[in-house]
Amino acid sequence: MRVEEKILKTVFSLVKGDPSPVHLPVTPTKMSQATDLPLEQVEACCKALESHGYLTSTKGIAEPVYYITKTGVDEALNPTLPFYIYSASNPRPRNRA
Repeated sequence: MRVEEKILKTVFSLVKGDPSPVHLPVTPTKMSQATDLPLEQVEACCKALESHGYLTSTKGIAEPVYYITKTGVDEALNPTLPFYIYSASNPRPRNRA
């Protein structure tokens, strides 16, 4: 499982008990604690997921907070889209011909 998928599933698991999970904010710190990933990596993953429409963010008091979108909920429940995302959260060297 890629790091982005792990973050998305973690966000969903933190809000899934609510009737409207798209309205519950989750902080990167809480995600970092739940996944045992470094905070910097979680923040980079959240930015990548936000750029693809799975999360949305607002500025919190001390740090940004993220909300899962309906698209993010659908993807967390039924993973159908491959995560072919290049982000700083999971860098891989490019193979050039």
